[in-house]
Amino acid sequence: MPSRTFLCVSIDCECDKGPGWKTRRPLSFQGVHLGIGERLQPTFQCLGAKPTYLLSPELLRDARCLERLSSLEDCELGTHLHGELAEPGACEPEVTREAQRDYTEPVEREKLAWLSATFRSALGRAPRSFRAGRFGIGHRTVPLLESLGYAVESSVTPYVDWGRVSRGLSFVGAPTQPYHPDPANPARIGKSSLLEVPVTILPRFLAGLPIVGRFVEHRWLRPTRTTGAQLIEIAREAIAHTRRSGSGATVVLNAMFHNVEVVAGMSPYAASDEAARCILDRLSTLLAWTRKEGIRSIGLGDVPGILESS
Repeated sequence: MPSRTFLCVSIDCECDKGPGWKTRRPLSFQGVHLGIGERLQPTFQCLGAKPTYLLSPELLRDARCLERLSSLEDCELGTHLHGELAEPGACEPEVTREAQRDYTEPVEREKLAWLSATFRSALGRAPRSFRAGRFGIGHRTVPLLESLGYAVESSVTPYVDWGRVSRGLSFVGAPTQPYHPDPANPARIGKSSLLEVPVTILPRFLAGLPIVGRFVEHRWLRPTRTTGAQLIEIAREAIAHTRRSGSGATVVLNAMFHNVEVVAGMSPYAASDEAARCILDRLSTLLAWTRKEGIRSIGLGDVPGILESS
């Protein structure tokens, strides 16, 4: 396995949900206290891995969540925007459906600025990494993130068309390895000072077929519904593909999932404790393999420095 291969594990962190991603009422945060504090973080520490926790606005408003998150070591904290939950006009919707790319420029700018300032005020430092809720970045997002001092964006999901989320939202044809995006089109290479770190996804041939393709999901480096052996296979194939394509001497893998997935009943993916622990076990299998192979685990915010040093 090549020595210049790295793994990011980027985790979208939100309040507790349920079937259909419906928000639990009143807001609860077992996904933070049990999910992160007692399950995820001990797993990462045991296996010598560094996660990136991307924090949604509601977590930054809750004093107990902030106390728990600020006490974590050997991890990175960044931001995650579900726009309904951010000022101006913050609310607590039953389901977060909005894509920030559909806001007007002033609204997207104000929500990103509020999220970043709230993070800084709560945690005493500026966030370096960002992911949009529902992967919904648009043609204004990259310049706005640059102006706020972000180093890394991680909403691009190669091969995936999210037209059902927002008309025109598509990452088909996007690079699979980190790149500086076009400020007006983040799915394309450009000259932004920001670095895009795409989620690691492999295409399925059937996904390109008319009609049938709509029901075929690409292969994500994500423990949600993928076995440990399959995660290792995806990682191996992604590394081999990058080497064959001559994309560079450094390979960056980017696994993703949600914090609430490892707690029973707090996401659509794990109704039971057994199912939640299976997701955690799959993650552990991937982390143990990368450690054995000498693949270093890094935060999203570490990627720019890694690439510069190469």
